[in-house]
Amino acid sequence: MIGISMLGAGFMGEMHSLSYSTVHRAKIEPHRKARLITLADTDVALAEKLRRRYDWEEVTADWNVAIEHPDAQLFINAGPNDVHAAPTIAAAKRGKHLFSEKPLGRNADEAHQIWAAAEQAEVVHMCAFVHRFVPALQLMREMIASGEVGTIRHFRSNFLMDMQHPDESLSWRYSTDRAGGGATGDLGSHHIDQARFLVGEVRRVKAMTRTWSKDKNSQLHDVNDDWFLAGAELDNGATASFEASRVAEGHQLTGRIEVDGTRGTLRWEMERLSELYFSEPGKGPRRIMVVSPNHPYSDFWLPVGIQGSFAIGWRDCFSHQAYHMLAAVSGARSAPLGATFEDGYRVAEIVDAIIRSSESGQNEEIKFRA
Repeated sequence: MIGISMLGAGFMGEMHSLSYSTVHRAKIEPHRKARLITLADTDVALAEKLRRRYDWEEVTADWNVAIEHPDAQLFINAGPNDVHAAPTIAAAKRGKHLFSEKPLGRNADEAHQIWAAAEQAEVVHMCAFVHRFVPALQLMREMIASGEVGTIRHFRSNFLMDMQHPDESLSWRYSTDRAGGGATGDLGSHHIDQARFLVGEVRRVKAMTRTWSKDKNSQLHDVNDDWFLAGAELDNGATASFEASRVAEGHQLTGRIEVDGTRGTLRWEMERLSELYFSEPGKGPRRIMVVSPNHPYSDFWLPVGIQGSFAIGWRDCFSHQAYHMLAAVSGARSAPLGATFEDGYRVAEIVDAIIRSSESGQNEEIKFRA
């Protein structure tokens, strides 16, 4: 039983509440159970709704109350980006294990401070790059590592959404001061981490960004990027391309990742979460349904056997992530498969370089700090 406190009762806070409150019902053993203790949000009425729905023990408007609870071993930061640093660093100083939503910080400097605090406290830490817990992407990683795809030459991705509000209002996500990057940090960071997870570290970028959004109420004067496109070089000589847009009206949520090797191409699409397409020279494409007994997380919820196995959903991947975090806190995993705060910092450094490149028009080398 791992005691949890959390900051943030918004959409991501609800996803984590759902995942941590049900993960003990998974078939996978050993069972991991979370005790949802304190939920903090300045919108106490919203937090109260989550308390009733997911059985949090108490709510508060003060995140200090959440991190100080003696029975809370794990602190989850699911708040807006501008409250990632102070509460997470304070929780680290109190010896709490840490899970933070992405991006880890609004910029690389802030992300580095958070990572350093976690390392100094010697606590378990994980950044919420949930794509790492998509079974099909884990299988893609295994196939690349085994050499089945050959020497990797290219990684490419698109992350396209329409995040515009019907009333044309702009949320905190559109503010550079509150959020940091826009499409770069909010959407592109997921696929930047996947390039690192699947193929190799990013070393150089050349990028463009565009911003069309405007605050009709003239209150927000630091609107961040709506779209970006970046070419990159990875440390193993492979190339990468990243594109993300939050103003793509025809896309509710389109996510595509392709990896080209000398022996074939692997393709994954968010809309078909449990499928991979593998195209080999001279053979054409074939579909791999990632639902077999030997595939990642195939026996997580139900046994695979006479009744078969079925495609999973995005919500299930959050449960995979929650289980992994609880296992790490319990000491079962010293090097979690999930992204650490170091990974979160490194992605932030790459996002910053993309933004710098869009401003300078030049290649930007990535320089990681220790």
